Amino acid sequence: MPPTQVRPESFTRSARKAQIVAAAIEVIAEVGFAQASIRRIADRVGIAMSAVLYHFGTKDNLVDAIVEHMYRTMLTLVAPTVEREGTAAGKLNAYIRSSIEYFGTHRVALMALASLGTTYVPADGRRFEELGLSPDIAEQLAVLDPAPILVAGQRGGEFGNFPVESTAIALRGAVNGVIEKVLREPGYDTAGYAEDLVEIFDRIVGGSS
Repeated sequence: MPPTQVRPESFTRSARKAQIVAAAIEVIAEVGFAQASIRRIADRVGIAMSAVLYHFGTKDNLVDAIVEHMYRTMLTLVAPTVEREGTAAGKLNAYIRSSIEYFGTHRVALMALASLGTTYVPADGRRFEELGLSPDIAEQLAVLDPAPILVAGQRGGEFGNFPVESTAIALRGAVNGVIEKVLREPGYDTAGYAEDLVEIFDRIVGGSS
């Protein structure tokens, strides 16, 4: 095997790692990161602590895997939904609806992420927002930025004249702003909120639903 070729993980190993990540998210959401020991996580899965360390090495590596998992699950929902649309207006509305749908259906993951964001300090000095960014994830995250959609809509004549950067910042803030409501109100109507944002930003950009 050439030295640059990396042998893919076996299905069993990948499945076990995914199981550990899922358990870690649940434990962190329940008790907070500070109390989410490797032992607690291992007990949730029903394996020895050594098995967790075998797969991840350190708790820092496990946190990296948790954040990467969250990025991947969001991209799995949002990216295809946006890409299926053929117009800038369709892509913009799909971005809003699918992003908020993800937040509304992944409350436990958001609780874990909130705990990590307030209590976890990466041992290697990285900023929190740099966690989980493997090269392929970093490339794919462009789909979670509405700015290119806004630019394309203006260039194609679908959208009117508005400040793209400021509108993109406002839109990202409005979409991400639902996270706090989801965390505080388990039954919050995220679908209704998404439709409100679609209507509001349709008016701002001059598009059509």
